[in-house]
Parts: sequence; C-alpha cells; structure tokens
Amino acid sequence: MATRVFSFFPRSSASLRTLFTSTSCRSSPYDYGIDPGPLFFNPKIHNLLQRLLGCDYNKIFAAQKLGVRLDVPKYKFMTNEELEEAMKEAEKKASVRLQMPPLLKEREPINGTLSSNPEIKYHDDFKYVFTDITLGHSDRSRAIVVRDPDGTLRQASWDERARMNQIFFPNKFRSLKVPPMFADENLKSLLEREEYLFILDKACIQFEPDDPEYIRATRKTYNHINEHGHYDVLYSTRHYGPMTLHLVLEKRIDDLLLHLIKQLKLESAADLVRIYNITHKTEKDADNFTLIKEFIATDSLKKGILELALDTYQEIQQQSQEMQSLRQASS
Repeated sequence: MATRVFSFFPRSSASLRTLFTSTSCRSSPYDYGIDPGPLFFNPKIHNLLQRLLGCDYNKIFAAQKLGVRLDVPKYKFMTNEELEEAMKEAEKKASVRLQMPPLLKEREPINGTLSSNPEIKYHDDFKYVFTDITLGHSDRSRAIVVRDPDGTLRQASWDERARMNQIFFPNKFRSLKVPPMFADENLKSLLEREEYLFILDKACIQFEPDDPEYIRATRKTYNHINEHGHYDVLYSTRHYGPMTLHLVLEKRIDDLLLHLIKQLKLESAADLVRIYNITHKTEKDADNFTLIKEFIATDSLKKGILELALDTYQEIQQQSQEMQSLRQASS
C-alpha cells in the first residue's frame, strides 16, 4: 500500500500526545516476569554493575571496525602535571564509553484510534501520515498520526514513527530499514563468528532499548555468550553490565560466577551475588566468601563444580600467603 507523508505545525499537539499512552498488553518471549527497568536504575545495582565491568583502557580505546582509515598516532612530551591532566581526561572519556544501555521490558504496541470517518472510506487507496515537525520535541513525544484508506485516523505504529522520525530528523548512523544483519539466519552467523560487540553496538544505534528487535538481538547475544563462556569479550565494555543483569534476572549466573572464581576475582564474584540477592529480595550482609558460599548452598544450579572452584581458590590463596611469608622470613 502506498503512503503519502505530510508535515505540519499544530497549534497544540498535547491532546494527541496524551493518547500515546493508550496501549494493549502482549506477552514477550523475553519477558522476565518483572520489569527490569527499575532494577537497572536501582542505585545499588547500578553501582555494582559499574564495578563489575572493570576499566581496561587498552580495550576501551582500542581501534574499532568502522571501515575508515585510522588517524596517525601523535606522541607528546609531557610534564608530570600535564600527564596527570591527560589521565583525568582519559578517565572522563572512558566513563562516557562505559555508559551502559538500559535493560528494559518490551514496549507495548500503539493501538490508539483518534476517529473513524466512514464517509471518506476508500477516497484514496493509500495512507496519509501527518508528522509534527515542531522543534524541541523528542522522537518519543512527537505527534505522528495516520489516516488509513478506510477513514480511520489513528496514532502511528512504532515502525511508522521510526520511519517518519528518520525521514524528518535523520540519524546518520541509523538505517531507514532494519539492516539485514538482524535477520535470524544472519544473526546466527554473526554469533557463530563471535561478533558480539559488533551486534550489540549496532543494535544500540539502530533501535531503542525497548524495541522488540533490540531485545531479541541483545538477549540472543547474551545467551550465546553465556552458553560458550565468552564473558571476557564483553568485559570492560558498556555491554557487560546489561548482560550480567540479564543472567541475574533469568537466575543463570552459575557459569559467570564460576568464571570469576577461576579468574581469582572473588570481589567481583561477590558483587555478582549481591546483585542477585538484591534482585530476588534476599539481600544479606556478609563478607565476600560467605556470600558466595551461601549462594552456592541455597540458589546454585551447579553446586558441585562451584564448591570445587571455591575450595581451589582457598588453596591458591593459602599457598600464596605461605609463599609470601617465606619471602618475608628470608629477606
């Protein structure tokens, strides 16, 4: 069906915008049973996620696959004061790059009918789309309505809104149509090639975080990483936190916990358990080792292997302390 696009400057579009909240419920295959948004923005959980993702400058500022020629590196001689100032600037830039995309529930479809006018039914065989292009409104709040051939005047669907916003207020990094890479067969191929960061970065650019396509692509990527233990690919990137919270909400943190214990990151492992306890309302006040041990005893799905890993960690720590004592005694 053809579509004609119009822009307009209404005197007041507030009445139209208030109708954007009219939605209908539907279930999602990626529904956690609870809204992940408030948990993601919970200050305690957010701080723990930030602490978990780490800060590896070599990884944060590594060259990206953008298809453009890299700039020639510049070398400078600096005083100690200048070096300290440059380090502070690098910390600020790293903090911006590590801002995590939120983990949200899938948005509800827009199903708001504004009016029905059968007297103009099939006057034309195409839709008319009217877009408020007044400056100062976000893509989310902008009034966009559609007149269907049957005479119905309704709110634009999410897909129609995305197209109109991209036409009138283009984002140079976003495609008007969904890129073929997000089709199931192409996404599967990318996952098999472990192109996790490419998928997640592109999803952040192309979709809003509550878009069903964003949720499908990112959740599939998180699950693939968890199944294959490729956590280090996302470590010290903005996607590590959302992946962690996703696994917490699905009560599937055993493999990630095992990974952290094997890497001797007991504090990170304890932070993971703290996030789990806050999320599932079993928050406890205990030291790192006790928290992990209690989780293994009460909530773990892989008790045996985690208990063995924790025992091995203890042995390594004990041997390390003994070696350190011997060095101090001989010096």
